Amino acid sequence: MRQWSRRGSWGVAALVVVALAAGGCSGSDDAPATEGPPASGSSAPAGVVTAVSVGEMAGRLPQARRQQLATEVQAVVDGWIDAAFLGGDYPRTDFAGSWPGFTARARAKAERDGDLMSNRDIGASIDGVEPEKRQVTLDVLSVDKKPVGVTARVVLRFATTGDTTTDVRVAGRLYLTRGKQGWQVFGYDVTKVAA
Repeated sequence: MRQWSRRGSWGVAALVVVALAAGGCSGSDDAPATEGPPASGSSAPAGVVTAVSVGEMAGRLPQARRQQLATEVQAVVDGWIDAAFLGGDYPRTDFAGSWPGFTARARAKAERDGDLMSNRDIGASIDGVEPEKRQVTLDVLSVDKKPVGVTARVVLRFATTGDTTTDVRVAGRLYLTRGKQGWQVFGYDVTKVAA
């Protein structure tokens, strides 16, 4: 069994949440890495649909806005899941576009952590992936009934086919804030286990 773990920007995440709660700021000082996640259906594999729910709520947020928020954040998370793990043609070694919706700094860090934050480590030795579970729970920080910070708790399970046949579980947290381009991932705390 192989396991990877990385706590990217965890200290930054805690500081941003405190700053957001104190000041209600919702911007990001990072330029976007891309214009946003790919449009639904662009390269997303068919099969298991992401189950999204709202977990912990700090502050108040109307129910209709919760639904809108869930849809917006799901698009960012699904963009990463599909680009980094489930989409594309295998075998492959190019995972350069695996982090849509990440800020420039988070994307640079994820690129360095490519074996953890994508299938870069096994992409050349598999010929396909079969999704088994996609689950996202959103913990939301709301100020004046507006969401200003989200922690997306992600669980992804899939099986690989080809020379490397294994079950892979990716789990952890993506930290998001809203900027001019919409919701963006600015940090993460993720583990990846292959059995």
